[in-house]
Amino acid sequence: MKQVSGRQHAVRSRDPERTKGEILNAALKEFAANGFDGAKVQMIAEVARCNPRLIYHYYGSKEKLYLAVLRHIYGEIRAREDELHLEAMPPEEALDRLVALTFDFFESNTAFLSITRSENLLGGRFVSQLPEIQKMSAPFLDKIADILARGAKAGVFRGGIDPLQLYVSIVALSAHHINASHTLSATFGTDIMGKAWRQARRDHVGALINNAVISGESF
Repeated sequence: MKQVSGRQHAVRSRDPERTKGEILNAALKEFAANGFDGAKVQMIAEVARCNPRLIYHYYGSKEKLYLAVLRHIYGEIRAREDELHLEAMPPEEALDRLVALTFDFFESNTAFLSITRSENLLGGRFVSQLPEIQKMSAPFLDKIADILARGAKAGVFRGGIDPLQLYVSIVALSAHHINASHTLSATFGTDIMGKAWRQARRDHVGALINNAVISGESF
């Protein structure tokens, strides 16, 4: 049995990109479930079906693997946002699409929320070591600013809205019910995890953001 396992490791080591990807995916799950401190390299290796030595060979250390996971999850959401081409849409449609994408991304990528929640408990110790995350996020804020400016010029949005404030509001409205689903469900006797409630929440968040930016309304 050990010989078979050894052959598998030998074959996998000759496909480094695939192996690195499988290690990264396994690490994402492990860090999401247990945080940085609780995550185990051995568990990551078992899920990725590789020798733990390969993890250190490709990523150097547990810390560097965690940094790679952070780059990956932030890169994924920024890539999804770029794919919308918000600059080509009318401002009202662009804002609606951004809100919908953010809400849906968190719904289907709860690992992102788990890892960023854990990273906040660490005081942002690791994400602060990745200037590329800030570099990839700055153009995204510029896109939100452009949507707001075009909307104000067209008379459909009020002026003076801070793009970062708006995005933080979108994130908070789209994520809090997931982060606090168990306590909210128990407190109010409502299944916050239910499909119908989540769809109603999605519609509610879109309406709130629209009402917040519409011309003539106060934020």
